[in-house]
Amino acid sequence: MSRLSMLSVLALAVCFGSCAPELPTAPNLQPVLTAYENPSVEVGREIMEEWAPYIEEAAKEIEDSDIFDELLNVIGDVQTELDNSIAMTCQGGADNGKTCTRDEDCRDGTCTGPTALVLGGVCDNDRDKECATDADCPGGTCTGGVTLPSPTGAFQINYICPGWDPQQFDEGYDDSPDSDNGSIDLFMTLDSGGIGRVVWGTAARCLYLVPNEGDDCDAGCTEASYDGGVALDLGPDWVSEDISELPVTFVVEGNIGLDGDEFRINQSFRVTLAEESGLTILVDIGDPALSETFNYIFAETYQCIRDKNPPAPDSETPECSFGCSLQESRCFDESGTLFSW
Repeated sequence: MSRLSMLSVLALAVCFGSCAPELPTAPNLQPVLTAYENPSVEVGREIMEEWAPYIEEAAKEIEDSDIFDELLNVIGDVQTELDNSIAMTCQGGADNGKTCTRDEDCRDGTCTGPTALVLGGVCDNDRDKECATDADCPGGTCTGGVTLPSPTGAFQINYICPGWDPQQFDEGYDDSPDSDNGSIDLFMTLDSGGIGRVVWGTAARCLYLVPNEGDDCDAGCTEASYDGGVALDLGPDWVSEDISELPVTFVVEGNIGLDGDEFRINQSFRVTLAEESGLTILVDIGDPALSETFNYIFAETYQCIRDKNPPAPDSETPECSFGCSLQESRCFDESGTLFSW
């Protein structure tokens, strides 16, 4: 099922000049990122006795809701649309100044850029084929698009959520947007044809299904929802790397719904989609916020804590100060149990 149409990108992106100043300012996530990299509290029995139930509940809500997957899929689709719309320019040679997609399009010159985005372009000899340059239309020309030279600025994406109809996973399903399913408004910056590393916005009762197994509802689905704010940091390697391979940092504050039950969440966490279990929760126990923090890490085969004490030299888990198990109510190192609660 398609999550984003080119028309939604076109309608919002063409108004860079008049609309961009009205967009809210991007949140400053650097203090959160610093807290992940430099945890400031030493964790012991008293802290875990108080915070272990919270950590366990927050992890369950985050993983069961799959809200991070829903948001990253939207961002990935936007970047794919932008990648397909990038136009570059021949530098030097007989075709100097002509739009291109590769050096072979430029006789005795090079294809450089990106220098523009072409949104909504279609081939005149194949109206079903989207294009950014004539090179995308063998034997024809790219027409009807809106060209944004030197693309920088900011734009907004309005995504209508898929709702709770289990037939949405069936081939041929009519995925026409239905506003009754709620929406997500995301704000993004744009630089040289790519999305900036910070994405932020709000969800208005966004309804979606989380398959219990696989990619459909054959084994049942959870009726999930999210209503509230969200901000993401995609990291310094974003765009050059596959989004599913990168650790993405979230800050969410809102309400998660799961099969009729609702939970309030005000939490930062970090996930890597390609890992079956790759969740790091930033545990903030201080007042003011971020003054006392540590990381609780759920890896595929272990759990651990990273606090103010550095990991042991030559540790098999270099991101951890010591291991932990919420199920066993204890934390440990190679010599045995450090403390229990």
